[in-house]
Amino acid sequence: MKKHTLIWMILCLVSIQLNAKPGIFDDSIKKESIKQANADIRKGQLKFLIHGGIASIHVKGQEIFERKYGLEYYDFGCIAPWDINIADYNKVIAAFMDRKYGKGWRKEVRKDIQGI
Repeated sequence: MKKHTLIWMILCLVSIQLNAKPGIFDDSIKKESIKQANADIRKGQLKFLIHGGIASIHVKGQEIFERKYGLEYYDFGCIAPWDINIADYNKVIAAFMDRKYGKGWRKEVRKDIQGI
């Protein structure tokens, strides 16, 4: 009897997974990412988010870019936040940079920035 109960529970879980609406969670994270990026812009705390690895990578000359554009590179390392989509956040920051500085900054930015 226990075997049948276990099989029934597995089938129920599979059914729930198949009927789940994956876009709801993704949409809320996207909205939160955009909201957070706009809040950082209003506060004057511009940053590009980076999902790095175990050790942060420093690109030669990145501090020059940071000073020139008043922006910082923020590397999460190997633990990315679960409540922010890095690419969506960076898209908002990049659009702001385009409006403020034109598109020339894109030639100077680190190449590992997601979403720009």
